[in-house]
Parts: sequence; structure tokens; C-alpha cells
Amino acid sequence: MRARLITLLTLTLALFSCAPPKLNLPSTVTCTKTITAGPGFASLTSALSSATSGTCVIAAPSTYAGELTVPAGVVLAAEPGTVVEIKGGTATVPTVTLGVGATLSGLTLSDSAGIGLSGAAGVHLLDVTVQRALSAGGVFWCEEDCRVADPAELRDCSFTNNGIGLVVHGARVTLSGGLISGSASQTLASGYGLVASHGADLQMSGTRVEDNQELGVLLDGALDTNAALTSVTVQNNRGRGIWAQGMLGTMSAPKLSLTDCTVTANRLVGIGAKSSRGISIQGGRVASTVLAQTSSGVPGVFVSVGDGLGLFEQTGDVSITGVTLAANERSQALIDLGSTGLRFSGATVTATGTQQGLVVQRTTETVQAPMITTPPLGMELSVSAPSLALPTR
Repeated sequence: MRARLITLLTLTLALFSCAPPKLNLPSTVTCTKTITAGPGFASLTSALSSATSGTCVIAAPSTYAGELTVPAGVVLAAEPGTVVEIKGGTATVPTVTLGVGATLSGLTLSDSAGIGLSGAAGVHLLDVTVQRALSAGGVFWCEEDCRVADPAELRDCSFTNNGIGLVVHGARVTLSGGLISGSASQTLASGYGLVASHGADLQMSGTRVEDNQELGVLLDGALDTNAALTSVTVQNNRGRGIWAQGMLGTMSAPKLSLTDCTVTANRLVGIGAKSSRGISIQGGRVASTVLAQTSSGVPGVFVSVGDGLGLFEQTGDVSITGVTLAANERSQALIDLGSTGLRFSGATVTATGTQQGLVVQRTTETVQAPMITTPPLGMELSVSAPSLALPTR
């Protein structure tokens, strides 16, 4: 009897030891083969180099050296509840490079001398943290056939304390949840939370972009960049909250859509647009923008700016519906050299003390909005509407 019990116990332990690991993978990703790598197993580098599409490489809890490549269609993951950190990378080689359709789940990437993570089309990032990369936490870069490529999916990921949080150059990227914070300026065109440019297609939902040194979100419209942000929070950035330059859409087909977003306690301007058309802002709140000094464009001359919404240099075809503009230190909205098609509908504008409401200046086109203030000639509010530099790879 005792022998039978021992045999049954041995078989039970064997079954549990052979059970597949529990992973948090999307339904579109399956493991046809599983390899455990790390201390006591095959090395992580050798496991990845031998893996083919459909293989899931499970990293045992440990700290690993960087410069890893996850081949196309391969999963590199940590089991939930374990700590797997990948450190390193060089000035020219990211800590982790993902092939087309690869997946990274549950890992932390730290201390790259350049880029923390480089992604391609159709990749999945799930509960991944990228921190303290000198250049950029994550780079998604596409040069050809970008619009037909599958989007990269980033779910509940954190990009913290990098030179730039996330760079999307020409690629299609979808973010849901997660955090982009603490980006600190190391060189020109850094300290940004997120940058989308060169025809990028960016979809964000429920992400927090906060406490970045320069600005929260930079959108450059060259090559038909498109961005849609839903329930995104952009707050406490020490520069502009959201800045759009050269976005070229229409009222019926906007290139920038903001829905139920919260943009608060940024400096200079909460949401700003320069030389752009086709912007839709529905619902949400733009509040408590902090007055701060910035260059006027004239060498040695600085101006104080702190506006909730800023539309500059022939920006037009902008629809603002049901938005709350409140407690921004200088004006709740400033339109300077505005173009046609500027419409406010159902907006709540609250200004107290020395704060101003909706200010329209140097604009000959009709702005559809209630209670507009137009400063006398020569008394216009100072404007800061730069073309911000974009990061290079």
C-alpha cells in the first residue's frame, strides 16, 4: 500500500512539473513549444537563438545581460509573480530587439546605454517595464509599407526615467493602460514622454503620461501622422502637455482626436497646435496649466505663457465639444493667427482672478465660441509656438 502511495505521489509531482507555465498572453499568441532558460537551465541567449516561431522561452527568475534578440513569432516571458530583469545594451544595440510578431511579457529592461527596446511590426508587449535607458525606453521604427504592417500592441507597460519614453516613427502602435513618466533631457529632442512622427499611426487608451522633464506627447504631422487618444491622462509635465505640429487632416477626417482625456498641471500649454488642421477634442478636462517662462523666438527675449488650449499659426478645422477648461493660469484658451473652422460647442470655461477666458487675437476668421475676448492692438498676449525638434535613431 505504501509503495502504491509513493508511486501515485511521484506521478502527481511529475504531472505538475510537466504542466505548462502560466503566462499572460493574448489570445492570438499560443505556445507550440516551451523552453525554460536561465540559471539551472539552458542559457537565455542560446534558447532564443534556437527558438522558432511559436516557441515560448520562459526566463527563470534572475538578472540577465542585455543585447538579446527575440526572433520573429517567438515569446520571451516571465511567469507572473516572478522577477526577471534584463540589464545592459550598448549605445548602438538595444537591450532587447523584437522580431516581427514577437512577444515580450512580464519582464523589466534596465539601464541601457542607448535604447531599451526596439520593436517591429505586430509585436506584443505585455506588462513590460523599461527604465533608465539613456536614449529612449522604446523605439518602434518603420520606413516602408508601414500602413499595411500589423500594429504593435503595448498593454499595461511602463516606460520610466528614460531619455525619451517612447518613440513611434512611421509605425503603427496601440497602447492600452500603462505609464510613461520621468523622461529626462540628455540631449537635444529628449526629455519627452512620447513622440509620434513620420506617418505614425498611434492609438492610446487609458495611458498616463506624467512628470516628464520637457513635454508629455509630441505629434508631428509629416508624412500623414495620425493619433487618437481616449481617456489618456497627461499631467505634471514640466513642459507642454500635448503639442501637435503640422498635423494635416480635415474637420470630417481629423488627424488628431482626443476623447475624454485629462490634461492637467502641465506648463506653458495643456494642449497646443501649430500649423495644423483637423483636430477633434471631445469631452475631458484641460486645467491648471502653470505659467512658465520660455523663449519668444527672439534671442535673449523670454515670455511667460500658461494657457489651457493654444491654437497657433493658421491652425484650423478644430472641433472642441463638451470640454472643461478651468484654472489655467493665464488663459483658458488662446487662438493666435487662427484659420477657418474653429468651433467651440458646449465647452465649460472657468477663469478666476487674473486668469482670462477664451482669447482670440490676430485672427480675421470667425471663431464659433461664446464670450470671446479680443485684446486691443498692441496688447496681445505673448505667444510661444516653436517647431520642436524630433529625436533621431
